[in-house]
Order: sequence, then structure tokens, then C-alpha cells
Amino acid sequence: MGFLQSLKQMLGGKSSGAGGGGRSGFGDDAQVYWVHAQCRRCGEPLRTRIDLRNEPSEEDDGSFVVHKALTGSGKYYCFQTVDVTLHFDRQKKTVVSSDVAGGQLITAEEYPALLTQWHEEQARRAAEQAG
Repeated sequence: MGFLQSLKQMLGGKSSGAGGGGRSGFGDDAQVYWVHAQCRRCGEPLRTRIDLRNEPSEEDDGSFVVHKALTGSGKYYCFQTVDVTLHFDRQKKTVVSSDVAGGQLITAEEYPALLTQWHEEQARRAAEQAG
């Protein structure tokens, strides 16, 4: 085993990409949650990672809350912010409620297809403007 592999194993890291269903193959599966959303203004699919060890804030009732503000690439001049608030149970394993402003939540399975569709639509619009 090489030095970098040993170091990675000691730190608990895995070098796989984002998983679906809210959880991830990145690092410790039980401590990472992925949020997928879509901008209401331009339709760009967005995603962000929540580190369940550090980001949730404890509420008075013992549950946890995370606030995330997602902004798209801005490549096509949409700087709309999608504000996501997730409420987790006491074990930080289940989302018990969510609130989204400026967009909507989508599933991890929908994300790649919507992203491809969005890029194709942007390329089509650019071609129409150029020609």
C-alpha cells in the first residue's frame, strides 16, 4: 500500500463521487448529505454537500437545522439564490421537514438528467443568438 493510500485510509476518505438518495460516497457515508435543487428563475440544477458533523445547528427541542444558499454558475446571467432549510431528527439521519425559497428540491436521480437538459437548452439559445 502506497503512502497516499495509507494516509487516505487513516483519514477515512474515499475518492468516489456524489451519490444519490441524499447520501454520498464521499468520505463517511453517515456524515454527508447532498441537497439537490433547481432554480425557479433559470431552471439550473444545483447541488451542495452538507457535512453532518459540522454544519447542523441544534434547536431547542434537540433536533437539528441546516441553512444553505445555493447560487448557480452565473454563466448565463442568473444569480438567483435558492435558499434551502432542512430540519433533521435528533440523530441527523432523517430530514423531517424542508423549506425552499427561489426554487424547488429535486431528487439525486433527477439531477444528472436535468443538468444535461439545462446545458443543451443553454447551448441551443446561444446558437440562436449567434446565428
